[in-house]
Amino acid sequence: MSSPSWRSPAALVAFLQLVSVSGLAHAEETEPQTAPVANFALSDAHGQDVSLYDHRQGVVATVLAWTSVDCPIAKLYAPRLARLDKEYRDEGVRFFGVNPNLQDSAEEVRERAAKVGVEFPILLDPLQAVTDAFGVTRTTEVVVLDAEMRIRYRGALDDQYGVGSQRPRPLNDYLIEALESLLAEEPVETVKTDAPGCLVGRVMDTRQVDVNYHRDIAPILDRKCVECHRSGQIGPMSFEDYDSTRGWAPMIAEVVDNGRMPPWHANPQHGTFSNRRRLTETEKAQLILWAQNGAVEGDPADHPPAPSFPDDDWQIGTPDLVVELPEEQLIPAEGTIPYRFVLVDPQLKEDRWIQAVEIRPTNAAATHHVLVIHVPPSQEVRDVLSELQSDGEFLQAGYFAVNVPGARPNVWPEGMGKFLPAGSRFLFQLHYTAYGEEGVDRSRMALRFAREEVKHEVHTLGIGNTNIEIPPRSKATFQAYHVFEKPALLLSMFPHMHTRGDAFRFERIGVEDEVLLDVPEYDFNWQNFYRLQEPVRIRAGETVVCTARFDNSVDNRANPDPDARVFWGDQTWEEMLIGYVDYIDAVDSKKSPSEDSTSY
Repeated sequence: MSSPSWRSPAALVAFLQLVSVSGLAHAEETEPQTAPVANFALSDAHGQDVSLYDHRQGVVATVLAWTSVDCPIAKLYAPRLARLDKEYRDEGVRFFGVNPNLQDSAEEVRERAAKVGVEFPILLDPLQAVTDAFGVTRTTEVVVLDAEMRIRYRGALDDQYGVGSQRPRPLNDYLIEALESLLAEEPVETVKTDAPGCLVGRVMDTRQVDVNYHRDIAPILDRKCVECHRSGQIGPMSFEDYDSTRGWAPMIAEVVDNGRMPPWHANPQHGTFSNRRRLTETEKAQLILWAQNGAVEGDPADHPPAPSFPDDDWQIGTPDLVVELPEEQLIPAEGTIPYRFVLVDPQLKEDRWIQAVEIRPTNAAATHHVLVIHVPPSQEVRDVLSELQSDGEFLQAGYFAVNVPGARPNVWPEGMGKFLPAGSRFLFQLHYTAYGEEGVDRSRMALRFAREEVKHEVHTLGIGNTNIEIPPRSKATFQAYHVFEKPALLLSMFPHMHTRGDAFRFERIGVEDEVLLDVPEYDFNWQNFYRLQEPVRIRAGETVVCTARFDNSVDNRANPDPDARVFWGDQTWEEMLIGYVDYIDAVDSKKSPSEDSTSY
């Protein structure tokens, strides 16, 4: 198969799915850009991944400034960019440099930035994925984005310097004028100019790019993939060495190209999440090029040290306590399997705060989900079962821990945790699905105790709606909501639907209306927890609304039966609408474990 033209801007835009063609076409703009540019991530000169959409709170404008270590005109403009960054930082303007040159090393970029006083991140784009997507050709061009990430100006910083010419001072300060207009909430008058400076050093052919496994690909896999793609973990294949990886190179390229891997479904325009799975545009391009160029091995001497993990079996590290089902669960080869409820007593002799929880089925093929309910010593199991089996009234009780397809462990920040009083028991809700052969499962739950004093108790709340009815061959949207009577700090969100789930959104309605999380393409097979980078304060009286869209049409490939009328139900071919949230009380209250025996 021949390689695509790597330097074709239109092909590359489609290839990396970075932006809409209209958003970044390098044509003469006469009107402000109406479509926001899509998110991207690159590594900066210090080796840190930086995402365009991260930390947008309070940002009025974003400046992307293409630059170079040795280009004479770029060198002249570098101190000016450093000064403008400092002048406008407190006004809500943030700056990013982009260095697309193959010849500029990270060390040279760092040294040059330090020399001229540049404090903003300089992002490295050696394969020019982002540069080509934006249609940038010279290393002095700047692009200005507004708060909605729309292009409002592109071109020269000002008109002082040109190739072989310069003025004592600029006659037109294009960048300053664009920023001042955005700060004043006025239209930008000049939306495009021609930037002077050096041409970007192009990569003319993908076949000329030397990408090999040991030097280039193994470090990416070790950083971003091996956590799951190793023996005993959720990934279905191992990427721990060349022999086990090379045969998967075409598939790796495909799933990276179409965005299926790493699995992450949040719309980057809303919220910043600490557990986001992502590859930078350069890493994506390297993985795809490696596959296209024949999955070259390279020199094993260039292979980095293998990553180490705290525990071979558990992602949370070596647990302090493992709770497992008292006996194996027999799973039939076919038929509908009703939910099973198994009580487990861990013989907890003292109060404990829990920092992290991980549930691992021993038969992942048959296990739809495992939901664990905390049964405090004062509560009867029959009362818990009654709540679980009563028309969805159990939803607001949330859960202690959960395992669903694709989800990672429940982990809470230092100083926060869930409380287990002595004598606590666990009720395992087990949902199995027949898969054509008889099997067994003996699910286990690992607990890691808090190492530091816990000041904030984590609560899990389920926001659900059991009154859903989806007509045959149609799409339908339903909502669920919860009014917070007390102020809270929202930590994470977890949407849950079944195979007809199409999209899910969390919104805060009240003093401030805000989209907290938008999942425009829900994937039943990868049900992510979305942990906020910074907790969101929910005021007393504010409402969190969950909006779920279901697709019962023939266009939904996962739809088991488009002719069915679908209602709420436990089984996969039925549907659910639950938006789980983890939160803490907003009022600081320092409590010892013995002073609180709250159940979930």
